[in-house]
Amino acid sequence: MLKNTDPIIEVRGLSKRVKDATGELTILDDIHLSIMPGSSVAIVGASGSGKSTLLGLLAGLDSASSGSVRLLGHELTTLSEDERAGLRNGSVGFVFQSFQLMPHLTALENVMLPLELQSGMSARDASSRARELLEHVGLGKRTTHYPKLLSGGEQQRVALARAFVTHPAILFADEPTGSLDAATGHAVIDLMFKMNRANGATLVLVTHDVELARRCDTTVTIDAGRIV
Repeated sequence: MLKNTDPIIEVRGLSKRVKDATGELTILDDIHLSIMPGSSVAIVGASGSGKSTLLGLLAGLDSASSGSVRLLGHELTTLSEDERAGLRNGSVGFVFQSFQLMPHLTALENVMLPLELQSGMSARDASSRARELLEHVGLGKRTTHYPKLLSGGEQQRVALARAFVTHPAILFADEPTGSLDAATGHAVIDLMFKMNRANGATLVLVTHDVELARRCDTTVTIDAGRIV
């Protein structure tokens, strides 16, 4: 059982290596990191430094070559892929640069999707919760629109609503403003921090944006696969 005084994410000696044409490539090397509940952490570094790979390992979307990751008190290296997915379901939210909305679903249906993957919630309650979140992000009148009919900023707002609809303990964000213009990006980030504070969630984000990183409690810099 995870206590409030325990790290919500704890990493020890984490490494990720892959095979390539020249042999073995080290993407991450001996990463040690602790993240406390309710904190905000920015992971920064040059392109190819291993930032997004680290985020994927922290979230259990990928498997490490060595080392350990404890997420919400669970050692990810001992869990199967299905068990990791079960741990994420309802406890972890995601926001990606490419939005990753389902193109054949409306804004409302996209936000409802995480709730439908959980058991015990009726379709009516899921719809009501999703509508509430879409109202909160300013899209109450766009619930029936498909992603292709929404602007980039609107799609990212739908993604934010989807990420927070299950009241997650952790939000992972990978370059959340990378596909947006500056003004729209700032508006989306303001909304993300506001929603994160309201939910009391832990925020872990990957960004190239120095100004965005400064808004977080802690900045972790990755250079050539190592924390510097």
